[in-house]
Amino acid sequence: MPEYSIVIPVLNEEESLEVLFSELKTQLDALQASCEIIFINDCSTDRSLPIMESLRQQYPELVYIVTLPQRSGQTYALRTGLKVARGAVVITLDADLQNDPADISKLIARMREGYDVVCGWRRDRQDPPLKKVLSKLGNVLQRIFTGMKIHDVSCTLRAYKRECLADLKLQWEGQHRFIPLMLSKKKYKIGEIVSHHRTRRFGYSKYSHKRIFKVIADFFKVWLG
Repeated sequence: MPEYSIVIPVLNEEESLEVLFSELKTQLDALQASCEIIFINDCSTDRSLPIMESLRQQYPELVYIVTLPQRSGQTYALRTGLKVARGAVVITLDADLQNDPADISKLIARMREGYDVVCGWRRDRQDPPLKKVLSKLGNVLQRIFTGMKIHDVSCTLRAYKRECLADLKLQWEGQHRFIPLMLSKKKYKIGEIVSHHRTRRFGYSKYSHKRIFKVIADFFKVWLG
């Protein structure tokens, strides 16, 4: 069984995948531990799947691919990846290169201090101003309402001890943003690191500022649930 599982949802990221894999492999080689990389293909319509299949052919002991039967969104993709991951520690990150694989070692080091979950904090976030303002507002409100200390509850870059995942029920799209809150309510110890957030090099963000209203409603659904 691998010591570390890396779970990556993929939706039309053909330009970033090979760069991401190269960076990931460098970091995982440095860990000198058994690892697996699990790509969750959310029905990409570009060349993402052929690229992932090529990587699997080159590294069959490292790369695994799960293709969802229909376009399902990030929550379901992460739920699927977390379910099939075999590692004692499961790490999630985005495929668009904005999360830096070099932060994986920092997540692991922080987790060794006794945390069950460690989240990335995009303190110097490289996103459009409106997106940064709305995200910061949401994070401040969550800290006020919940008492949680972490600064960035929706960053995909996270590490989990495997035993946390049995208590994680992801049932609707958008719920993945609140995984730290869900696990905190179950008394798991949540920590964070300052992560290196990078400017998006390829493609475009799927984010819309209109989503903020749904995110607020989703927050209260999780917090009061």
